[in-house]
Amino acid sequence: MIEQRTILDQLEIIRSGHIQVRLGLLLVEDGKELASQWHRTTIEPGGDVQAQLAAVNLHLVQMGKMPLALIEIQHIEAVSQLIHTPQVIEQHRQQSARARAALNQAGQ
Repeated sequence: MIEQRTILDQLEIIRSGHIQVRLGLLLVEDGKELASQWHRTTIEPGGDVQAQLAAVNLHLVQMGKMPLALIEIQHIEAVSQLIHTPQVIEQHRQQSARARAALNQAGQ
């Protein structure tokens, strides 16, 4: 029997503190992977991990794919809690504010 699976395939932590998430969208028959596609999202420092992953799951379902399992979501949340320290979040906010100020100044 062929079944669809969505798995957490890769987490990558970027210097800026962003967490890049790669999900594997698999077709599996009798334990053998027949096909795979990738779906990606990025979680910014201080971002709402649950809301981001809920949006990803909604998108997957709209595409006719299986949503990411709760245990996989919990793994992503745990990594986010470790990486997104108050210092990382504040640094991200400061960098974002500087970037917005530079864009505003360039547009004047």
